[in-house]
Parts: sequence; structure tokens; C-alpha cells
Amino acid sequence: MTWLDWTGAGGILIPVLLLAYYALRRTKSALEMCLKVFLQTRTEREQRATMIAMAAAMPQGGAAARFEEGQPAWLFYKSSEPGHRVIASREAA
Repeated sequence: MTWLDWTGAGGILIPVLLLAYYALRRTKSALEMCLKVFLQTRTEREQRATMIAMAAAMPQGGAAARFEEGQPAWLFYKSSEPGHRVIASREAA
């Protein structure tokens, strides 16, 4: 056997392997990006639910704010009148 036989019939196998390698790298980076967005969204949803529960637990009503990097990021408001739901807003902060 010659070295051409080992490399895949004259060098065809090496470019195919490089193409597969780069395709797998691109697929991996796309999956990592999707996973990062999913985890970030889920974390934000859990944090918002926690803050809504905390604001809903205030007996007299009121407002609560969540700060990110020293700036208000979320505003949670509960009316003192019964029957109103808790309002969570990112834009109001």
C-alpha cells in the first residue's frame, strides 16, 4: 500500500474531513448560542416570577424595584385596593 491509499484515494478524504470538522464547529457554536439564549430567558422569567410573588406578598400594597448594574431594571407595583393584580414592567424602571 502506498501513502495515497492511506490518505483516501489520492487526497479526497482529507478535504472531506476538514469540511466535516468545520461544519461540526459551526453547528456546535449555533447550539451554544441557542442554549445561552434559552437559559438567559428562563432565568429572567424565574427572577420576574420571584419579584412578582414578593410584591404580591406586600400586605398594604406598594412598589419594589430590581436593580442591575446600579440602575433600576424592573419595577413591580401592587395596588392597595383588593382585586388588582401585580404589575411588572421593565420599561417603567
